[in-house]
Amino acid sequence: MLTSLSIDDFTRSSTFTVAGACDESFISIATPEGLSFCAALADLTKRYASALDSVGLSDSTAVFCRIFLSDILNQKAALLGSALCGRLRTSCALSIIEQKPIGSGQLSLLCYHLRNPQKSLTKQLSQPTSDGWRNDLLVKGSNYSLLLTANHTDGESFDAYSQTQAIFDSLNSTVEQNGMSLLDNGIRTWVYVRDLDNHYKDMVRARREYFATRGLTDNTRYLASTGILGMTYSPERIVSLDSLSVGGLAPGQIIRMEALSHLRPTILYGVTFERGLRVRFGDRSHLYISGTASINCEGEVLHEGDAELQTRRAVENVRALLEAQSATLQDLAYVIAYVRNAHDRQQIEKVLDEALGGKVPVVLTEAAVCRPTWLMELEGVAIIPDKSEFPSFL
Repeated sequence: MLTSLSIDDFTRSSTFTVAGACDESFISIATPEGLSFCAALADLTKRYASALDSVGLSDSTAVFCRIFLSDILNQKAALLGSALCGRLRTSCALSIIEQKPIGSGQLSLLCYHLRNPQKSLTKQLSQPTSDGWRNDLLVKGSNYSLLLTANHTDGESFDAYSQTQAIFDSLNSTVEQNGMSLLDNGIRTWVYVRDLDNHYKDMVRARREYFATRGLTDNTRYLASTGILGMTYSPERIVSLDSLSVGGLAPGQIIRMEALSHLRPTILYGVTFERGLRVRFGDRSHLYISGTASINCEGEVLHEGDAELQTRRAVENVRALLEAQSATLQDLAYVIAYVRNAHDRQQIEKVLDEALGGKVPVVLTEAAVCRPTWLMELEGVAIIPDKSEFPSFL
């Protein structure tokens, strides 16, 4: 069962519970407008602590957090030196990306927590890389393990193609070192590209070619993914990556999500990601929705120039993907809305509040989508009860 809660005007949470099993919680926190960065950071720190108390969570339950900054080059030093960053870096995989929060202050946060009242979970944080940014976590349960990676950059050349190839090769090594493979266990990636309008095509080509070497093809499957504008800690790093892999999966647990009445398979555009992936467990299913925009089954952009109508179509596409798996919009545990032009915020928020009921954790950020005519894009995760022959989650 999924329940959502508005903790205050800036904080929302959702929690999926099954009696006697692992609880999953997502928390989104924005900050008030008009504050300096340091004041907004202090406000976020207090709201995070208060939110954990409100829903009975702690540092021991944290597994992943993403902080969205408005100006990473000028804000990274203060963030890295803060008590909040120290707290998160010692408890979970921490992603930090420049995507300007919309309709709120200078930074915002989305975090994921796991709490199992019956069994303890083992967390293993990786040693920090030499630049101090890459941040990986392995969570081990009785039946499965979760590998979460954050702030993954690589490559020596200043071009998106070679950096993407190097990043996925390094990710593959990390996955294999933990007894997994991208084909059998890779679930979700977030690919952030600086100057997306110029570099996206090179990232896509490099990813497609690398996936083919690892058996990720149209005849097997790809990963759920969002490829979006985002700036990491260094201007020389064009591409950065966050990812999720799940160890212990059996054949048949990963299902492609499609809605052919609404969306064409991405491979028809030469883009190698799934519209969504469902991962079935014995007591629940996770439904990972990739970045989804205003597009029809012919691959055409709909409602050019109209942010409200584009949002309605994106929501309808997400709804279709979910309904094909017997899920609904009310099963969404969180949503991120990427908005090309911040001035479209009110139109987009209006549609999302109507569709989601105003309590689901939602993050709005300013970020260009891969086609310039797309004014916005949605992603999220839904969780639904399930009964299958597979072991229960974690």
